[in-house]
Amino acid sequence: MSTNAAESILSSDSIWGSIKNIIKENINQRSYKTWFEPMQIISLTDDSLELSVPNRFFCEWIDNHYPNLMQNAIAQILGESKKIKYVVKNNDSESSPYNSDDWSQHHRGEIKMPSSIEINSPYYTPINDRYLFESFIVGDSNNFAYAASRAVADSPGKTNYNPLIIYGGTGLGKTHLVQAIGNHVKLRKPSAKVFYASSETFTSHFITAIQQNKVSEFSAFYRSCDILLIDDIQFFSNKGKTQEEFFHTFNDLHQNGKQIILTSDRPVNELVTLEERMISRFKWGLVVDIQPPEFETRLAILRHKCEESDLSIPGEILEYLAANLTDNVRELEGALTKILAQVTFTAAEPTLELARTIVSEIARPDKSILTIERIMEYTSQIFSLPVDQLRAKTRKKDIVQARQAAMYLSKQLTSYSLVTIGLHFGGRDHTTVIHALECVDDRLKDDVAYRQKIESMKRHLGYNK
Repeated sequence: MSTNAAESILSSDSIWGSIKNIIKENINQRSYKTWFEPMQIISLTDDSLELSVPNRFFCEWIDNHYPNLMQNAIAQILGESKKIKYVVKNNDSESSPYNSDDWSQHHRGEIKMPSSIEINSPYYTPINDRYLFESFIVGDSNNFAYAASRAVADSPGKTNYNPLIIYGGTGLGKTHLVQAIGNHVKLRKPSAKVFYASSETFTSHFITAIQQNKVSEFSAFYRSCDILLIDDIQFFSNKGKTQEEFFHTFNDLHQNGKQIILTSDRPVNELVTLEERMISRFKWGLVVDIQPPEFETRLAILRHKCEESDLSIPGEILEYLAANLTDNVRELEGALTKILAQVTFTAAEPTLELARTIVSEIARPDKSILTIERIMEYTSQIFSLPVDQLRAKTRKKDIVQARQAAMYLSKQLTSYSLVTIGLHFGGRDHTTVIHALECVDDRLKDDVAYRQKIESMKRHLGYNK
């Protein structure tokens, strides 16, 4: 079928749908959902097929791994191959304005060492050698983050994914992936300086350096690395001096082609208490997320852990755990560890009843789920106003302050997004929520009575974060 004939019968969307169907038949479901399902057609001409993709990483991954698959599918539907053009639609993944130099250019003249170099510094934190790519269970929820991490580990400093930022909830595997990158690099190049720290450790070391008048030594240490791994960058929040130090460290490393990998518990755009100049640097690279694992991945994680422990647990028990512990990998592994401990130390048989008991302890079903509505109701009581006023369009000072406090508590104490929080407060957009968070943060710094009030509200709601 010629291109013109095809276009006369089918719309561009239908043509792309047919192409994707062929691709789907020739690839596993996980890869299809990760790489091809998100793509959308923009236009089809006699010469080219233009597709939108979430970020640059998609383009390079598909070109490197599926070039023939794409062209064969196009040829089957259109009767000829086409030049494929990609358009990146996600601003969070803008390519870096710097051209990363080749990794080898930054390591000329180095002496290859048979084992990892020893680093004698009070600021050095070794990475855990148990965190490997081989022990990371891949599923639909984390496939993209895994692929991006492998790409960076294979070519640190050479790709456009600098920095690489992995975000997601607690216990989903961010730290595992970050340290797996470090271990992979050290295995291939033992002389590489791979530095790891949580943001809290970085901050603590920086404060110590200030107290000991060793800031220059601190700066020189972190800027001497080849790979910098920083966990939980959200904890840089409201730490102005630390942010400034990290900002200059980031710039120095990036401009010298060194790889930076960061993790966060939320998307970059929701790191509202970090300086805007730092947020803009984060957007230079690639931002990927990890979602809570689906049932199949949870079950695979449990089976893998059983194999590591060389113990056999009945399938129905593993399936029960996978079906009832859905939030994160850490809870899942914790439950299995308790069962394995029972089997190992008491010679007891693992039973479904034991699994139920452990799940009930972890899940705590008797603990009520905190909702935005509940926070709004309680806030209205504390500020002595009707709850409907929190949704109203009024700009009266007392109502605005109550609304901002409720928004702040909603962000602090729940996992709802800024958009969802805004919708609960009369359909306000996420920028209004961001402004509310900033106002509350500013007031908390200077107003002791207000800070005590907010902390009291947190405790009353059953959380103390």
